[in-house]
Amino acid sequence: MATGHFEFFQLRCFVAVAEELNFSRAAERMNMTQPPLSRQIKLLEHALGLQLFERTNRQVSLTQAGATFLVNATDILQRAEYAALSAKQAERGEVGAIAMGFVPSAALEFVPRIVSALHKALPGVTFNPTEMMSYEIVEALNSGQIDLGLTRSSGRQTDLESVRVISETFVLATPSGHPLAKKDRPSLADLDGLDFVAYSTERGGFVREMQNALFAGADVSPRVALDVSQTHSVVALVNRGIGVAFVPSSTQAMRMANVVYRPVDLPDWFRSELYLIAGHRRRAALHTRVRDIILDALGAYAPHVPD
Repeated sequence: MATGHFEFFQLRCFVAVAEELNFSRAAERMNMTQPPLSRQIKLLEHALGLQLFERTNRQVSLTQAGATFLVNATDILQRAEYAALSAKQAERGEVGAIAMGFVPSAALEFVPRIVSALHKALPGVTFNPTEMMSYEIVEALNSGQIDLGLTRSSGRQTDLESVRVISETFVLATPSGHPLAKKDRPSLADLDGLDFVAYSTERGGFVREMQNALFAGADVSPRVALDVSQTHSVVALVNRGIGVAFVPSSTQAMRMANVVYRPVDLPDWFRSELYLIAGHRRRAALHTRVRDIILDALGAYAPHVPD
């Protein structure tokens, strides 16, 4: 009486015989002798209640039922191999999906480097970068909506793991016809009384606070013509001649017809920093692999300094 239950090993034996159409060759392929192989085929046929092979002294051939069963048996074995491979890749951190939030200013230089490095090193991983503000990144990490964050905030107020990956100087962006554009290295004193495009206190508050402290310490008072939250907006306004502005040095990748970038002697503490912050699943193999690749990718641009 057919039971309908069969073993995975019996499927492998069946496919070997079906593809070889010779029990001796199939037994050799399965690294076994012929009698046990024949017994496995008989057990499978009994379980199915079907004859899978026509056997004569000269040849072995598939029955119609056997030919149909071969298609599905092959598919089952392939799926099983894929499942095992996927599990091993997951254990090694080679497959899966990673969501990362990043501050807009990182889009110019750093996020493209990360995307390129991940596509090269982990082609089986889906990487989903999303532009966010720093406080939104921390909230999304805490809620599990994203796995990693590239942000201006160190996340020290939380239990999130963070490492400083970028610490870059600021440069002065000026309209091309501006007097400071003609100087190789303007000074802070040159900014006194000039129209200045600043980061807003609402969304670019941290940089704005640093700028205010910088100007107060140097006894310099630029006139804030406009304040905006995003670096690309700052540069666009400089391009239209609205004023000069301090922007992170990586912003020089943004080329506009009427913008000139100039180095300025600034205190060591006046720097633009980015932190890579990991979410609560940071110990998973995939997260560890991705984090290490990101550190390497950004280290090539500006060696990271762990906090």
